[in-house]
Amino acid sequence: MADQGFPHLEPGFICKLNVRAEDMCPIGDIYTGSSCVYIPTTTGTIKSVDGFEPKLDAQVVGGGDFLYFDPDKRKARLNVKAVAKSQEGTMLTFGYTGCVHINEEVAEIFAGRPTRTIPFGQSTTEHFFEVWAVPVKGDLRAKVVR
Repeated sequence: MADQGFPHLEPGFICKLNVRAEDMCPIGDIYTGSSCVYIPTTTGTIKSVDGFEPKLDAQVVGGGDFLYFDPDKRKARLNVKAVAKSQEGTMLTFGYTGCVHINEEVAEIFAGRPTRTIPFGQSTTEHFFEVWAVPVKGDLRAKVVR
């Protein structure tokens, strides 16, 4: 189908947060029937996809995810907030909220045994960035939907 002027999504950033199973902290069941796990991270990367503006190449220095599993365990709700440092030394905070459909591959990631990242299209997320200085080229104030 030819482009008819409707919006479409393209990958903009690849965010990889490194987690270890032994660091995961089960919080427990919530009155709604959902369960929550806190997953801290101390390393990772966030990089823009080739051709995407603004360009970003940063190292994650800390953060975590409050991960809520639906009662039927078919979906998980993400709530990530983290800090990163760009190659130029600029500090920024970033995060995202969203929903991911759980299949065997995603279940392995959430169990701390990832073989790869969550594939593009497997989740719907809304990302935000807060830059603490001017040197990052481009505007990271906009929200990004994945």
